Amino acid sequence: MDNTCLEDQETIREFLVESHENLSRLDQDLVELEKHPQDAELLGSIFRTIHTIKGACGFLAFSTLERITHQAESLLSQLRDGKRELNPNLVSLILETVDATRKVLASIEADGKEGSLTFEDLTGRLRVAAELKPELESQTPPCQPGVSAAPECASEPTGVKNYPALQELRREVGRNRKKETKCAEG
Repeated sequence: MDNTCLEDQETIREFLVESHENLSRLDQDLVELEKHPQDAELLGSIFRTIHTIKGACGFLAFSTLERITHQAESLLSQLRDGKRELNPNLVSLILETVDATRKVLASIEADGKEGSLTFEDLTGRLRVAAELKPELESQTPPCQPGVSAAPECASEPTGVKNYPALQELRREVGRNRKKETKCAEG
């Protein structure tokens, strides 16, 4: 194996480690966001995490992950800049983005490739949500070819605190913190 190939593998390993660390921090940020949905600093941190992953994907030619994170970044930019308010449907899209990112990272970790899943439906729904004018979020967006009419685009705010996926994420973050505490004490 030549040095270039070894350097590429090392770069990918570093990308994977950094991305997993970023996603762990993102999980914690999302749990905090549940308590403070208008926190611009927190939204900025979430934006930067996705932005960092997107930037590295472009450099490493991971086009599927770059497309997902690019679309999520557009939506997060609007939230961070106060152009729209966070609601459970947008939280759902963000959580789905994190799950998709983890799946692609797992595939890269397994064989160095992004895998066969393209997540076109997710990227389409993220794009539609980012294009939707905030004042129209309570209405169903028009159907677009290849993009399912997803509930993420039509919001009925019920309060971020009542969102079940965030409740599960909160429990997972709590379990991880307990594990870290035990390891540190051990």
